[in-house]
Amino acid sequence: MKKITEGQPDFKSFENEMFEVMCRTACVLIREYLEWRDIGIMAIRDTRRYRLIDKNRASTIKTLFGEVIYIRRYYYDNEAHKYVFLLDDAMGIGNGFGLISENLAEQIVHECADKSYRKAAGSISGNTGQAISAMGAWNVMQQYGRAIEEQEARLIELNDSGSVGHLGNVSSRVLFDEYDDVWIPRQRERRRKPGTVATGAKKIGKKLGKMPMHVGIAYTGWTQSKDGRYNTANKIAYASFGNTPDFRAKFGMLLNQRYDMDSVERRLTNGDGDTWIRATAEENDSILQLDPFHRSQAIIKAVSDKSDRELLFDEIRKKDIDKALATICELALDARDESTLKKTSELYGYFYSNRDSILSWQERGIELPSPPDGVLYRDMGVQESSNCLITQRMKHRRGSWSENGANTMARILCFRGTIGLDAILRTLPEPLPVEVFSEPLSATQAPQHDGKGYGADWLHAPMPFDNAFRTHGREAIRGMLRMKPVSGLSFI
Repeated sequence: MKKITEGQPDFKSFENEMFEVMCRTACVLIREYLEWRDIGIMAIRDTRRYRLIDKNRASTIKTLFGEVIYIRRYYYDNEAHKYVFLLDDAMGIGNGFGLISENLAEQIVHECADKSYRKAAGSISGNTGQAISAMGAWNVMQQYGRAIEEQEARLIELNDSGSVGHLGNVSSRVLFDEYDDVWIPRQRERRRKPGTVATGAKKIGKKLGKMPMHVGIAYTGWTQSKDGRYNTANKIAYASFGNTPDFRAKFGMLLNQRYDMDSVERRLTNGDGDTWIRATAEENDSILQLDPFHRSQAIIKAVSDKSDRELLFDEIRKKDIDKALATICELALDARDESTLKKTSELYGYFYSNRDSILSWQERGIELPSPPDGVLYRDMGVQESSNCLITQRMKHRRGSWSENGANTMARILCFRGTIGLDAILRTLPEPLPVEVFSEPLSATQAPQHDGKGYGADWLHAPMPFDNAFRTHGREAIRGMLRMKPVSGLSFI
């Protein structure tokens, strides 16, 4: 047995070798197809508009199988007065991500959303035929982020003009939204002591080495799965740094893109009582309620005696907010040390400033329009659990972020975890494809024999793999190019 296996590779090595061979073969197939299609585009182009400049312009595109080097033709557009590659325009090469295929870019983005850039680059290099560095993965993420920013800018422009309302396809009579701040670690060079101001910089937040990121979610209710769990329906999330008005404008744009806002009769907002959340609710004419988790957390942190806690909880359950405030005031007067006095005083100020929103919408007896079939209305307060969309990648892994890098990652994480990345990138129609077909010829202009007029040499161009070993895969590709099925193969 030893003699039989001696010098022979194991299956793992054999599999890796076959993967490399297939990747190299796929690169050859892609190059052959691109160059064959370039010949066809040259023949059917509008010769009066596109003037051929050069036949041999090389380019490289990074794909899932590896780098593909191909030759294509270079033209001058007499109408647009610019130089173009008709093959690249027709195939969408270089749109958005440079010379990286869209499939590879999406794979990199999904890996980077789960892992560090270094580990993501290692996974891509090991699981595809394309080797990429950590900085290369970071560059792709920034390109993806810029694509999202450009789409957001287009949506905001249409939203301001009132032209984006038709994009929302989710109709609901009630819309729930929740807001919170997540503190994200900053890069070392941006860290400052609280209250200090760097040259040309603004004051930072209260926490050393961190900056607050606004996070918002919206949904139309809850659905119950077969295992009894409740899930938010038609959920969308958004997060970014920057000022509150800018965040509200972008989040409002996303709501118009996602929901049919004309059908919304009642909006409810849940938050921790911060002033920017209250201002957001007032701007949206929404019913504001204090988040039940923060309400209970504030009582537990400020009141150490369990009996006093239960007394406050009981008064809130009885909807007697004035009595609860009086109880907190009594606890402050009975405080035996400065620390207890400070905590109870802060609790009183927190509840007093939010006294109109301490009770939830159910506790206030607010009636909502009837939900559609399969949708339920329950207690709000899912923001804290939704923050894990961001915190798992950006907060709990000892990483630090620049403002631009954090904004890019947060957008991608929010969209990927709710509506999907394509939902934002594919919202608006893409630019029309390049028109490469010429006008029909009249009877007098048509050649006497089809296929022998100007530009018909492409019909006699060699097919891919004419001088190569024929496999079933290559024969299938040649058959598709001829627009006829290969014998013995069927496509479903």
